[in-house]
Amino acid sequence: MKKYFEALDRGHVTSFSRNSYEVIFAVFMIALAYFYRDNPQIVYPRILYFFLLLLGSNFLFNFLLRRRVSVNLWLIDLILLINFWLITGVLYYSGRGTSYFWVLYLLPVFAASLMASFKDAAGMVFLCVLSITLLSWPVSGGDLAGLLSLAVKISVLAFSAGVVYTTAQSRKRAEAGLAFKRGQVELLEKKVTETESEIVKTASAGEVGTLVSGVLHDLSNAVSVIALSAELAAADEKADKADLERILRGARFAKGLLSAALSIVRGQEYSFEPVQLKEPAESAALLVDYTARKKNAAVKLDFPEGLPPARMSRAHIERVFMNALSNSLSFVPRGGEVKVSARAEGKRLIAEITDNGPGFPEKLLKQGVKAFSTTRGAAGGTGLGLFVCDQIARRHGGKLTLDNLPGGGARLTLSLPLAGPGK
Repeated sequence: MKKYFEALDRGHVTSFSRNSYEVIFAVFMIALAYFYRDNPQIVYPRILYFFLLLLGSNFLFNFLLRRRVSVNLWLIDLILLINFWLITGVLYYSGRGTSYFWVLYLLPVFAASLMASFKDAAGMVFLCVLSITLLSWPVSGGDLAGLLSLAVKISVLAFSAGVVYTTAQSRKRAEAGLAFKRGQVELLEKKVTETESEIVKTASAGEVGTLVSGVLHDLSNAVSVIALSAELAAADEKADKADLERILRGARFAKGLLSAALSIVRGQEYSFEPVQLKEPAESAALLVDYTARKKNAAVKLDFPEGLPPARMSRAHIERVFMNALSNSLSFVPRGGEVKVSARAEGKRLIAEITDNGPGFPEKLLKQGVKAFSTTRGAAGGTGLGLFVCDQIARRHGGKLTLDNLPGGGARLTLSLPLAGPGK
């Protein structure tokens, strides 16, 4: 007996209706039937009884399915057949083949096409077509209008089922692809937790200690962007594309940062290539966008057309902009502004990050940039941001200078040779 039931098992479905569209549609049709109760084709109040049963059944189905994760396909079939029977009753008491309530058959047809297999969708279309044909019978060969009306109804049901079924299958394939990617991410996560980090295997304790403080400082910024943007996307019914783009940019930034750190540990030089300075600046601005919006601050980019590219390590220069912008946003008042501008001077590119905050402390301007020197210790500052920027600038054969604007506010100037370091 158990084997017999197992053979009859058709599986479960997770994509079933959890909304009240069918209920709303049924209420609308009840109102329509009431207003047309004097129509000689409508058998009143019998049609009303069938509408009330249709309304009640949909209320009951939605209530039973509301908290279920999956439903057996046999139950779905039963629900569809009950709806089909009730709709057939509505047609029978409202003019049979000439009833304008035939569009109600689209409800079970759409449901079968969305949730079930091709056979289920085709079977439901067949039942609806058979019912409409029998209710319209007899149709004489001379009744051209009747034949045309029947053909239109059949075509609408078949075409609608085909469109909805094709759309549903495309969505299922997309969901299957996402499920596969999630599985790959879970495998990767498991691999990361079970194996030692490559950086620990290849670097000495001293080298790791030198890198950890600076790299983790930048990683914390990127991870914060990813986490906060993910929270925004999860809280919104329709995720903002800008939030998703920040998540991707943050992940790429973190991955590039780790890749660069591993290259340094292994004794490899920065990866220098011709890069438009605007590109890493835009990426960094996107990463700090959420922080800026929290303070109602603006980050403005001013890069003139025709600015020549410079040989640089893009990931490292992006770190410079990221740290500089984060530092400025920490000090600007609510509604403040941070501006990034650039210009070419001879064989060098000059980038300036200015803000309307309180400016750099005099002690910092006199002593210069040093590691672990910070004025934001109480707020979680490590004193590594500007130090990292200075070290990156030096590796590029460039220079990082700090000063305050005459009218107030801080200015960080990054000077980079167009030809790259040592040229």
